[in-house]
Amino acid sequence: MSHVLSINDIRTAIRELRVREEEARKDGRDADANEIAERIRGYQEELAARP
Repeated sequence: MSHVLSINDIRTAIRELRVREEEARKDGRDADANEIAERIRGYQEELAARP
């Protein structure tokens, strides 16, 4: 069962994940930051596919 996110939910998730990505990079956790960046890209692609 998939959960459909609203456009606002996606935008909020992107904002929050960007903060986490930045913190991970500052802490030297590059693997974590890269994983978060991939999630951000996924949300951005989903947002771009919306009408």
